[in-house]
Amino acid sequence: MDVREKKRFLDWLIQNVTFQRREVSWILNYLANHEAILANVRFVEHAESTERGIVIRDLSVAGEALTLFLEGKSFTDSDQIFHEIRLNWKDPLYLECFFANSWDHPTYLSILEDNPYLSWNESIDPTILTAVNDYLAEEQRRARITELYQEIDEALEKGDKETFLRLSQEVNDVLQKPEKKPVE
Repeated sequence: MDVREKKRFLDWLIQNVTFQRREVSWILNYLANHEAILANVRFVEHAESTERGIVIRDLSVAGEALTLFLEGKSFTDSDQIFHEIRLNWKDPLYLECFFANSWDHPTYLSILEDNPYLSWNESIDPTILTAVNDYLAEEQRRARITELYQEIDEALEKGDKETFLRLSQEVNDVLQKPEKKPVE
């Protein structure tokens, strides 16, 4: 990811977002002004699941304004967080930013990366996954029925009784399978 894009986003964030603690702006400013450190910063979702992640929140988002997650432990002391960043500047740092309308901000979205510690498809609710799979299976069933009806029409036009009977049986078999209703 381009360091200039990250810096541009952090500069915008510092100038346009209000944080509960001024130390958040100081730390973000430190990151923005140290390209060697910023080169190792990855903007991700679920920074708490990484070995070394920081979550920041603006005033519009409930929760601690600044939290460092380090190998399964969390820290909120800004001095401790600053020293962790400064002393271990060569190590990857995963940063998650919560601010109003973050998903509407193109610069933020352009620098978001996949979290290597948490695959996106592992965080999908099983109910949603089941509903999607059921929907796709039903769509496949309907497409197959449409295809069979077209093939039956062709067999009738050709006078192919054997193919007509075989396809009719197949369409009956597909129609016998219960239709799955999408979960609402």
